[in-house]
Amino acid sequence: MNIGMKFKIPNEYGNYLKQILDKIDSDNYTWKIEEAEVYKVELTDLFTMDKYSNYDFKKIISQDRYYTVFTNIKLYEKEDKTIIRNYEDFLNSTCILILLVTDNIFVEIYSKSENILKIIYENALKNKFTDISYITKNNFNRREFSAYSD
Repeated sequence: MNIGMKFKIPNEYGNYLKQILDKIDSDNYTWKIEEAEVYKVELTDLFTMDKYSNYDFKKIISQDRYYTVFTNIKLYEKEDKTIIRNYEDFLNSTCILILLVTDNIFVEIYSKSENILKIIYENALKNKFTDISYITKNNFNRREFSAYSD
């Protein structure tokens, strides 16, 4: 069973978060920004809050150009105070997706939904991201869900 996927994005300005998350039905969900160093062209922060409605989040990531150094973004189906440090915490929360970008290019996504993973896989192919592969329970080796560690 697939629990996530990983791939590489270009090391340049773009709207890669939008490209990665395109066509995911998240209308009634909340996006939470746990860690982020994402800059607009004028070197101001892309994310100014730590929680966004789906509408506001999609509007922000749809901007033409920003640079993602690192980020840890979570999608929740309802309010949840659970601190997600590891995979077990993730499974026991209402979080349905975790998106990690590290070192500008390395993307890891974990989801409880096979459909979401399929959409993201198709988005990665369509946008010509590289080194695309699924993460399974057999090859999962992340100790904690943080953009700072593996």
